[in-house]
This record gives sequence, C-alpha cells and structure tokens, in this order.
Amino acid sequence: MAIKFEVDIIEVASIDALIKEVLSIVKTNEENLLYFRGENADHREHALTPSVFRGFLEREHRIYREMQRFNDHEFTADKTAFDKLARMQHYQAPTRMLDMSEDVLSALYFALDNRKDGATGVLYVLEIDHEMVKYYDSDAVSVMANLAKSPLVDGATTDKSKTALHRDAAHFLHDRDGFNKKTSVHFLLHDICEEKTYFRALIDPAHLFSVLCVKPKYTNARLLGQKGAFLLFGMNLTDAAKSIKLLVNDTSLTNVLRLDASLASDFHPIRKLTKICIGSAIDQKSLSRLGVTKPYVYPEMDKVADYLTKIHCIKK
Repeated sequence: MAIKFEVDIIEVASIDALIKEVLSIVKTNEENLLYFRGENADHREHALTPSVFRGFLEREHRIYREMQRFNDHEFTADKTAFDKLARMQHYQAPTRMLDMSEDVLSALYFALDNRKDGATGVLYVLEIDHEMVKYYDSDAVSVMANLAKSPLVDGATTDKSKTALHRDAAHFLHDRDGFNKKTSVHFLLHDICEEKTYFRALIDPAHLFSVLCVKPKYTNARLLGQKGAFLLFGMNLTDAAKSIKLLVNDTSLTNVLRLDASLASDFHPIRKLTKICIGSAIDQKSLSRLGVTKPYVYPEMDKVADYLTKIHCIKK
C-alpha cells in the first residue's frame, strides 16, 4: 500500500488548465480510483474535516435523532444509519462524513459556490485504494455510522458513549475478542442490531479509528447527478473529541502539506492527494457555459425553481 505523503499543490487559471492537470495525474496504482472534492476556501491542514467535528460533536447524537423526528417521512427508504447520515449530509446537517464526487466539474462547482472575494477555492483530487472501497451495506460501515447515535461522554447509562468506546477500543486495539466483551460494545451492538438483527459481536476495534471510503445507494437525484461517494470518519486514536487529522503542515518547509504519516495506511484509503488552487478568473459563469449550473448540482424542484427565477427575472 504505497502512499505519496507530500501533497502536490497546483495553481490553475482556467478550466482548460484544470482538466489538463487532472488528466496528467499519475496514480500510485492504476487500479485505484480518483475522487474529487471542492472547498470554497483554502483551509490548509484543517481541510478534509467533517462538519460534525467543527463544534457539533457533543450534540451529534441529538442532531441525528432530531433530523429524523422532524422529517421522518424523508427517511422511509433508509434502512441503515449510514443511509440516514447520507440523507442528512444531503440537507447539510453536520455529520461525520465528507462528500466526494466522481465528477470533477461537480466538485469544481462547490469550490466556486459562495466563494468570498479574495478567497482561494480548492479542488482536491483523492486517489483512493480500490481494495479499501466499501459499499453502503458493509459491516464496517454499520459500525462506524452507528457511532452517531452515542453521546460523546457517559450520560444516564454508564458506558454508552463514544468516550467509553474510545477507551476500550484503544486498550484492546489488537485484541478483538477482549474488546467485544466490554459493556461499551454491547451498547453499540444494540444500535447496530436495529438495522442488522444478525450482527454478531465481532467488531474490529481498529475500524473505530479509521476513515472509510463508502459508495452509497443513489437514493436521491443529487447523489446520482454528482456521482457522489463519502469519506466516513471514525474516532481520533488519541482524542475522542477530535477529528481524525488527515493533513499536517510541514514545519520545515513553506507552503508544504503532507498526509499525516502517523496515520497507518490500514486506517484510511487515501494513497495520493493533489490540491488544485482555483484562480480568480474561473467562476461559476464560466462553468455554466459547460452546462454545470445549480440545477445540474441541485436537481430538486425548489432549487431549480430558485435558479430559474433568478436567471429569468426581467429588471424594470
């Protein structure tokens, strides 16, 4: 599992140049997959951080339930915690997932959307190990997604918390049998068995500290249109209250980012990362000439109606 730790940083001034750079990327393994993620500002080492770790982790379990409480009809087709998280992400609720796309132009749209004047939009190209890609029905995905149901710290029920799971998983990191005997795991199993009644106490504690690449079901038009996929984050091995950190600054060099070498390759699927900084001459108007407009990315009726209202408005 060869990893290129240094992040390639490229600046482009046109969409043509962007496409050429993407086509010229040499993968560490030709069978690996390329996914794209756009961010409308340069967050450097804080990029690739799921929204729930930006001040919402203590309330994650409440957000998960409140979203379904108010919109239960929206979740009728969702059978698993992962399916529900994917839908919540769709509606921009804080989750432990990051959106990615197989479509570079969809990702570019997000790098430009609501970009502030003077800000640098960024397109990340992630080479994903093809052998580590999971599907929506994976047992490891069920384990990770169901973390969303547990509070961060012990509540009324002893050991039903992410902190308790973190403590036990770290202690029994290389002892799966010992880990699965802990009370904290029994509470997690209870949540998992809501979606998989046959699930057995065979949880690998290492999965709780991993980042997974997951291919979802295309249960809505947006996921289908964007050819979406997700990075699903577990817990930081050293601190249950923090996100797994994928990027670090190289303090010995200026403007150099690296994939965190302390995170073992078995714990995440990224084998190479390219960061493309988007020049100010590239804007959504340019992208719309290629047919990538708001309805392309957000095909829901209310989004299309809003777009059409704006572009067809005749100012008097």
